[in-house]
Amino acid sequence: MQSVEGVLAVTICDREGLVITSESKEEAGDEVVIGAIAAAVDSYIDRIKREFSGETTFFNITTIGDKKFAYCSKGLQSILLTISDLTSSDTQLRVFSEHIASKIELLLEGNENVSLEVPMIVKILSKTKEGKIPSGNFSTKLILLGDYKVGKTSLILRFTKNRFQESYHSTIGVDISQKDMELGENTVINFAIWDIGGQITQMAPYRRRFYEGAHSAFIVVDRTRPLNLNSVEIWHNEINKYVGKDINIILVGNKSDLAENIVISEEEIKEIADKNDFHYILTSAKTGENVQDAFLYIAYKFLESGS
Repeated sequence: MQSVEGVLAVTICDREGLVITSESKEEAGDEVVIGAIAAAVDSYIDRIKREFSGETTFFNITTIGDKKFAYCSKGLQSILLTISDLTSSDTQLRVFSEHIASKIELLLEGNENVSLEVPMIVKILSKTKEGKIPSGNFSTKLILLGDYKVGKTSLILRFTKNRFQESYHSTIGVDISQKDMELGENTVINFAIWDIGGQITQMAPYRRRFYEGAHSAFIVVDRTRPLNLNSVEIWHNEINKYVGKDINIILVGNKSDLAENIVISEEEIKEIADKNDFHYILTSAKTGENVQDAFLYIAYKFLESGS
């Protein structure tokens, strides 16, 4: 509510329209906002049931008079409603809503250690130029790099299937997955995701061909393993050597849900990211926290680059 210009109030309700909690800015006027929330929920809950009842996620903006009503859900337990004036950017409303709605679902599921900080990547995404993304289907190659057992395969499974698998099988060589992401009514990103095995020494002679044609990369580290940061430079050097052009890179600090076992701090991750001039994000493939945001950032950056 404080980060997006023009937002007057936010409320969280369940799929039946029961308000769980709400908050408004003082200047909005409590009576006005409470009335607006009640009217908005009553007016649109039937429509939401009718149009989105079977969908796990949705986002919709409706403008009535001098107010915008942005509805967002990232699960079956809640709906996030944001009320703003007309100065609010639709892009900002969507990016912040989708990120926060995901966190709400995690909290309602009883997950602990859910960060309430908005990652820098989300703030950058929210500044995407309004209405400037092109229409059409676009294909992009994303490579995931990192030592063995950092969770690269789990991140991909969470993004593509919204699942987490406790059992672990080390990736030998490369696994390739595909996933379409809708960025707008007429814009679709076709991800080709290359999960590259983390055996730094053994597989080094064979990896060159896996890098060719990549548009972007995740370098993934396991925050519970103290020496994991030492290999970031190795993976970054391989990207520079084999890709042959500048690409968008995110340093991903995974397994952030394991709070008691974390030995790599956010400050350490940020320091290495800043040193190498790429962004970072903290994720949990197990809970899904911030996973969608990481892929969404890559999708927008790919379109911005005109690749």
